[in-house]
Amino acid sequence: MPGEIMGVVIIGAGNLGTHFGIEFFRKGIEIIQVYDRTPGIGKILANKTGAEYISDPGKITQEADLYILSVSDSVIEKIAKKIKPNKKLIVHCSGAVPMDVLKTVSSNYGVFYPLQTFSLHKPVLFGKTPLCIEANTKRGEQRLVELGNRISGNVHVFNSEQRRILHLTAVFANNFTNFMFTIAEDLLQKYGIPFSLLMPIIKQTTTNVTHGAVFKHQTGPAIREDFKVMKKHIQLLGKDPEYQEIYEVLSKNIIKYQKLHG
Repeated sequence: MPGEIMGVVIIGAGNLGTHFGIEFFRKGIEIIQVYDRTPGIGKILANKTGAEYISDPGKITQEADLYILSVSDSVIEKIAKKIKPNKKLIVHCSGAVPMDVLKTVSSNYGVFYPLQTFSLHKPVLFGKTPLCIEANTKRGEQRLVELGNRISGNVHVFNSEQRRILHLTAVFANNFTNFMFTIAEDLLQKYGIPFSLLMPIIKQTTTNVTHGAVFKHQTGPAIREDFKVMKKHIQLLGKDPEYQEIYEVLSKNIIKYQKLHG
C-alpha cells in the first residue's frame, strides 16, 4: 500500500517502547533502530527485533517511515529536538502532552497514544487496547490509523484536548484505583490478613463496571449514609491519619454525588 509505514525507529526502550517494538516486529514492521541512553535496556529490545542499537540521538537515521518517541513526558520536547527526521512522520505516545510540541521537529507529526498501563515483563493484549491517534495532516492521520489497525481493533482519532481528558480519567480509573488497593493491602498486612481475600470482590467490582451506568453499582456505607458505620471506620484508621483523610473525602463525595444525580 503506498505510504504504508514499514520502517520504524523506537526512541526510548522502556515499558512502552519495548511493548511497541516487539508488537510491531511481530506484525512484520521493521524496527530499523532502537535508541535508549541505557545500553542494557536498548540492546535487549534491539536484539529482540533485529534492530540497530544506538546511544546517540544524533545518529538516528533519516530513512525511517516513522519515529516513535516512547519517553517520559518531561523529556519529549528535549529529545525530539535532537532528532532530524527529514520531514518524516514523528509521534509521541503521551496522553497529556500536546501534539504541537513536535511542530518544530518535522512538518509531519502526531500522537500515537495507547490507553493502557504497561509493565516491562507483563504481556499486553494490544488487540483490545484503545489507540488514540492525532496528526497535523490528514495524510499523517490516515497512516497512523492504518498502523494502529495492524496491531489493535480499537483505534480512535482524538484531538489533544480529548486525549488529555482520557489521560485524566485513566488516572482516576487506574492509578488512583491501584492506590486504593495498596491502602487495603497495607491495612490487611498490619492485622495479618491476606490480601487475596479481597480478590473476589475486586473481580466482581470490575465485572460490574463493564455493564455501564457505573454509579448504579455503588454500594457501601456512604451510599446508604450510614454515618454510624462510617464513624467506626474512621476510628479504626486512627493510627493512619492520611488514610482517614482519603476515607472522609471519598465518602463525602459519594454522598454528594448521590444527592445530585440519584
